[in-house]
Formats: sequence, C-alpha cells, structure tokens
Amino acid sequence: MGDPYVTPERFKTMGFGVDLDVIEDFELRSVLRRASDRVNAICAVPALPQQHDFRGGTITGEEHQWRMGDGVSQPMQRSVYLWHTPIRTVTDMRIRLTNSQGIVFDPAELIVFDKVVEIASLAMTSVGLFGAYIVPEIGLAIPRVSTDYTYGYRIPLTGETLEATDGLLYRAQDQWWDSTSTTTVYRDGTAITTGFTIDHNEGAIVFTAAQAVDSIITADFTTKLPRGIATATGILAAEAIGETEMRGRGMSGLAAVRVGEIELQRMQQQRGGTTLVTPAQAEAEQELAPFKFTWASV
Repeated sequence: MGDPYVTPERFKTMGFGVDLDVIEDFELRSVLRRASDRVNAICAVPALPQQHDFRGGTITGEEHQWRMGDGVSQPMQRSVYLWHTPIRTVTDMRIRLTNSQGIVFDPAELIVFDKVVEIASLAMTSVGLFGAYIVPEIGLAIPRVSTDYTYGYRIPLTGETLEATDGLLYRAQDQWWDSTSTTTVYRDGTAITTGFTIDHNEGAIVFTAAQAVDSIITADFTTKLPRGIATATGILAAEAIGETEMRGRGMSGLAAVRVGEIELQRMQQQRGGTTLVTPAQAEAEQELAPFKFTWASV
C-alpha cells in the first residue's frame, strides 16, 4: 500500500476535534499510515501475493490448488475463489502441471463474479487433460491454478456537494476518484467543462479563477474507496494522536485520575475474558464490519 487511506489534507477537514497546529504534515501522514495498517489488520486483508489495498490494485500470480476430479464420483473443479475482492477483471488464468506445461484459459471463457471466477468451458487439449477421465501420472501431484487479475471498488456518486476551502479549491467528502471514469462538474446546476483541474487523489476541484461566494459547486464522480474505510482510518488516527498527547503528559496507560472528590475515568469496553477496547476502537470496528475478510476452505 502506498498512500494512507486518508491524506493529511482530508483528515484536517473530518472534524475529529484534534489539535493539529503542532503536528507537521509528514508526522500526520505517518500517523494516518499506521491507522491504515490497523484498518487492514482489523479486516484481515490478504497480503499475498501482493498487499491488499481497499482502493483496488493488480494481482499477479495468485495460486490455488486445482481439483482435477475423476469424472465419476468427483467432478472437475470449475470455480476459483480468489483472495482479493471485489474482482474486476481477469487478465490471465492457467493451470500449472509442470514447470513448463499447463493449460491457458481464454479470458472470454471466464465469468467473473464478486469473489469467484467461473470457467465456462473446459476444452479438449492435445494431452487429453480435459474431456478425458484419465489423468497422466506426470507433473505436480496437485495441479495449481495461477491467476492475474484486477480488483477493487468502484462507487459512483451523483450530485455530491463540494465544500469551498477558498474561492479556488472545492473539496468532496470522498477522496480517491477513479481517473478512468467520467467526472462531471456543475456550477449552480449547470455542467461546466473548462476553467478547472481535477485532483483525483484528494477528491477536489481547483478552479483557475475564484468562484462567486454564493456559487454551489457539485460533481458526479466515481470513488475507489468505501466511506467506512476512510471513516475508520480517521477515527483510529485521531485516537493515536490523543494517545500521543497523553504520553507526553506522562499519563500513558492510566485508567482513572482522582483529584479530591473528582474522578476522571477512561471509558473502555470489555471483549471476551480480558481484552479491553476503547470506544474509538469499537466505533472503528463497527465501520469496518462489512469489509472484514473471512477465510474458509472451498
């Protein structure tokens, strides 16, 4: 993963009530990167053969076992469940039988679903591996299917209001716009095509001339990052900054402070027998619940 799921500029506008006056952007980016790593850990994202990124990416050489079947009691496998989802396109899929031999599938014969690729046609081959019930005793004891593919969310949003940072910069609530999708910008309900540039990563429109104070700028665009991921990243980053301030005051690890008759307690929730989580952690996990990966043998 490259950039954190939330950039420093976006975090400053998310309203977590954190004092950022004494934190430089490079330090804030580091905090946001750690928060993004925590999001990945909570969601148990796959790390092989490449690290998962909720904004999507390209996977090369992901391998799974391939069940040949015997043609009688056990059918030949036709579905491949891939690790990184949602799947977008499959560019290459092949069964490895030896170091140099295998079967390459035509992408046109593959039906791509959210989490699984279905092979629509298993054609006969010169070595008789498909369409025949006898498999030669050569090559790997358990054949492997190798897949190259792309994955990631594409979430279209329509008529999103952009907030003015100044007369030139207007920012959306969602970052990481898909640069391969169409973005349409409107001023007071009328589409405009000139006089601005698009910052796809920040999710912002930068005008070349200041807009009128009462202008309403909206946009249609497609984002690559679900809001729950961005929100959870911000929650965990804000908590980390608060913990840093506590450590700076020598109060790290304190659960309660009593001064005379006044006692201040830190709220924590118990999970299981001994595990304690803060309200921020619980809130982040609630945001991430729909995105957690579950693993089971198929």
